[in-house]
Amino acid sequence: MELRHARYFIAVAECLNFRKAAQQLHVAQPPLSRQIRQLEEYLGVALFVRDKRKVELTKAGHAFLEEARKLMVQAGHAADVARHAQKGEFGTIKIGIASGLGGVVSKVVFEHRRRFPTIEVECRDIFSNFQNEALRRREIDVGFLRPPVDQVNLECELLYEEEFVVILPKSHHLAKRRSLRLKDIADEPLIIFDRTFSTGLYDRIVGMFSRQGFTPHLIVTHVEAHEEAGAIMVASGKAIFVGAGAIVNRSVSGLELASVRLSEPEAKIEVYVAWRKREDSATVLAFLDSVRRALRQPVHEDIA
Repeated sequence: MELRHARYFIAVAECLNFRKAAQQLHVAQPPLSRQIRQLEEYLGVALFVRDKRKVELTKAGHAFLEEARKLMVQAGHAADVARHAQKGEFGTIKIGIASGLGGVVSKVVFEHRRRFPTIEVECRDIFSNFQNEALRRREIDVGFLRPPVDQVNLECELLYEEEFVVILPKSHHLAKRRSLRLKDIADEPLIIFDRTFSTGLYDRIVGMFSRQGFTPHLIVTHVEAHEEAGAIMVASGKAIFVGAGAIVNRSVSGLELASVRLSEPEAKIEVYVAWRKREDSATVLAFLDSVRRALRQPVHEDIA
């Protein structure tokens, strides 16, 4: 049985007239009658009672009509799914989000859902260091992360650069400054991210101190996933906290802390969107287009 058999049967069942059904279908009446006979032979039942004056549905015909209508609806849905999938308008996309980038990603997801409401977006919090492997293993489709990016196996685009900021207690003598230099905080106990979880962030901060001849006093390497704990340590006066603005700024809320910008030109780090090389999934490519559309305007670190 083919879909046309169901379509022809529905037309005859609704018209109860072969001539009118043929006109509705834009086919000749004899071929239509042959198609209905083929369908009855395939099913092994009579669907219509025919005489010279009228056409009526049999009990089997009434039952088959309901199922034939469902079949045509399902076939139409299947065709729509295929067309949506071809355009990247159907399916699920899994994205990885490094700490502090939720505000940026929410803007992208909002834009993508506006354009493609049938797409499911799964968001996962994943350390920057671990996103490269997650992409290679196809555990995620797109990653929002800080360096390093595996440019052998992955493609990436620079989204923006985050400035580094210093978080310190409001009672600290540097808290009212509009900006700070590294030399201002060279002797302060310092909290930064553990290199295991954010190599790029750790190396960038420690490298800045090293190039200016300072050795930072690291009393703890702060795990990226728990920035609030680091902020509490700062509030207690044990150390100051240096990191990317989007991460540390959200840790200040509700605590007696001040956030001050680092003024060195190199006091910043890149934020990338990354995906697998030779990606051919229309769903992924459509999402990347939404990233570019959503972030056409400059991204500010206070977005989170």
